[in-house]
Amino acid sequence: MAIKFTKEQKVDGCLPFLDILFSKNNDGSISHHVFQKKTHTEQYLHASSHHFSAQKMGVLNALATPALRISDKKSFQKEKSHLLDVFVENGYSRYIGQKAFLKAARNSLTKREPKDWIPGVHLPFVQGTTDKIARTLKKHNVPATFRPFSTIRKSLRSVKDPIDPRDMKGVYIIPCSYGTPYIGETGHSIN
Repeated sequence: MAIKFTKEQKVDGCLPFLDILFSKNNDGSISHHVFQKKTHTEQYLHASSHHFSAQKMGVLNALATPALRISDKKSFQKEKSHLLDVFVENGYSRYIGQKAFLKAARNSLTKREPKDWIPGVHLPFVQGTTDKIARTLKKHNVPATFRPFSTIRKSLRSVKDPIDPRDMKGVYIIPCSYGTPYIGETGHSIN
């Protein structure tokens, strides 16, 4: 399989690289901000969808964090304003969007130590029930994450045939005098 490389060209003094757009300013300095392709739809998990509120906030946080970390000071306010408009288009209030930016700023300043990690519980999400359980667990410092009852992946049959480990055979290689190895099956089972 051949690997194909793409080459980005500078357009109007701007060069996209991964998720960052670098721009050369008139004074020779370089500014940078989050880059989205022209085909990007700005559609995310809608506020009215049947998902736990923490999952919805996770989407907003996942957008606010790169805006905060990637954009320079000059570009950040423009990116923040754009994202707040996108949040509103996806059914969220501006207040909730501001909350996501505050959380992203707080998380970029704090660093968690591995010893601070607390094991939590995984619950199936049922609106009105498991969110109450999660609030009760939170009072006792037990984090809760929510998993759907069923996923598309669980409902689909595997495309691979099941393999019985007793049927697996070993492979051996014998170097030949001609320089190319001979590869064949031993006929023995792998233990």
